[in-house]
Amino acid sequence: MKELINWYYQLQIDHLEQLNDIYYTKLGDHYIYIISVGKEKNTIFFHLLQLLQYNNYQRILLSKDNTTTVLFEGEHYYVLQSSVILHEYIDIRTLQIPTIYPEPYELAPELKERWTGKNRLHEEQLNVLIEQLSAENRLLFFDLATYYIHLNEQAYTFINELSDIKYPVSLCHMRLTPTTYKVECFCPKLLTLDNKARCYCEYIRHLYLANQDLVQVRTFVQIINRVNPLTNEEWKLLYARLFFPTHFYDALFNLREGEDIDIPLIYEQALSYAKLLYQLPYEIYQSTLIELRIPEWVKAEALSKN
Repeated sequence: MKELINWYYQLQIDHLEQLNDIYYTKLGDHYIYIISVGKEKNTIFFHLLQLLQYNNYQRILLSKDNTTTVLFEGEHYYVLQSSVILHEYIDIRTLQIPTIYPEPYELAPELKERWTGKNRLHEEQLNVLIEQLSAENRLLFFDLATYYIHLNEQAYTFINELSDIKYPVSLCHMRLTPTTYKVECFCPKLLTLDNKARCYCEYIRHLYLANQDLVQVRTFVQIINRVNPLTNEEWKLLYARLFFPTHFYDALFNLREGEDIDIPLIYEQALSYAKLLYQLPYEIYQSTLIELRIPEWVKAEALSKN
């Protein structure tokens, strides 16, 4: 990789550090990041190019052949020069999620189709996966599946209520978490076109599941409202997304891949998840005066665990 960059970009790089799928080094007073685009230059990459044209801190370097990417071992890479360090965690207090299309579009029907397909895929294999577990974990996992399928149905209910609403499209990180590196917001393989509520929903989910700290959730809602406010409809979309059990489907995927998962931990998280679903609308109202409908069963379940 180092020799390829020296040749194509005529940069004298002696050493590269690797972080997941990216390589980086410091060159003079700038940082150089070599970022994978993937096996083909897709739509996400071209939107990223457009955004970087107006960026005061980062710019894409062209190769000696005047191309935006170079091909290496079957993948395209581009070189990003940055005046600020990107190989540290995102500071959510300053994160701006850019709008790509100013003309809004109906997102809910597309989401429901995507969620239904994912749910169907996992439900078809659920019984097979459960049979592979030890006897002590089998019942726990069956209870988990029952609970999260119920959450899934509630997600559909909320999405049905949003079917006619149009949302602006943003360039979103697929899984924004407290441990997402800044550089990942420039990695086309980890980005998607969606509403910015997706980023914030995933961040809240990961934040809460890590320690069940509702105070941190309150602080995060206040940060969103100050840094990158959501509309009434976007908060509703975020809340609907929170009912879709991404973390449970991650566990199913890992089981299919033969990986070990901590079923008692996932079960413990599920026991307190209703508290998040119950508390978040109150935090949103306190910060924005936007009201969200809380299902009665969420209230009952959350309050029964206090």
